[in-house]
Amino acid sequence: MGINRIKYRPWSGERSSHLHRVYTISRKIFLQKMKSKGILAILIIGMILVHALPILFGALTAHEELTADMMVGNSGFMGGYLKNGLSIIFILLLVSVVCSDLIAQDFKDRSFVLYFSRPIKTLDYLAGKMGGAIGVTSILTFIPLIVFCLVMIGTQTGDDYGSSLIVLGKTIIAGILTTVFFVSYGIMLSSLTMKKTYAGVGIFMSFFVLTIIGDIFVNFDHNWGLASPTTLLFYSYDMIFGFDLPSDINSNIFGVLLFCILFLPLFVAFVQVYRKETGK
Repeated sequence: MGINRIKYRPWSGERSSHLHRVYTISRKIFLQKMKSKGILAILIIGMILVHALPILFGALTAHEELTADMMVGNSGFMGGYLKNGLSIIFILLLVSVVCSDLIAQDFKDRSFVLYFSRPIKTLDYLAGKMGGAIGVTSILTFIPLIVFCLVMIGTQTGDDYGSSLIVLGKTIIAGILTTVFFVSYGIMLSSLTMKKTYAGVGIFMSFFVLTIIGDIFVNFDHNWGLASPTTLLFYSYDMIFGFDLPSDINSNIFGVLLFCILFLPLFVAFVQVYRKETGK
């Protein structure tokens, strides 16, 4: 009895593009995270406590137009809509849960080997992870800001919609900055350990530790206040909306620290993933 030879047919398709690979990773993470009851609870409670009340209060309060002062000044709800301390707490909670296992879990169960057994690069991997995390985090850090601005514009009594739209554009920039600010930091902490618990606690507690350090040494030099990520973020809002830094704050130090907290975490995460990829 003869043996039939196995005949292979060449694959005539094409490799998926880099963007499609990034989208696939991001979509999987987003859908997976949105099934978590803990994340949904943080989102729902945060939306109610942080955003629902200011939006309702703003709609019922007479105003001629949407102004930068409403977003970051002293005349807005709780001293400026973007400078709500309660918002920072909920964002930290959300990022701690969302980002804690993004890379740490892959390192622990070595599932990153499966990622890189396919035609995927380190940048694709990180972009996909960040895309999924940004998609979830933006529900609390970006979308409500736009809703607030649209509600304020829709209920304004004045006719100067041009100025209001400019503030809306600046708010979009602030929302993007906030999302990247927290997600990049969370991605870095997740890449430094194999235990998602350490990463989650590290993300949340390190912000408060840095704030305490800044509060202690600010008495010697006001620039020490920039050690607090929250202070750094709030000053960034001021710059976006056209306000100046306090006279006792060095603008060069501010610029360097802002650049570092936005891009240094991504560089650290890239190095960590690349080392694992090449070592496998």
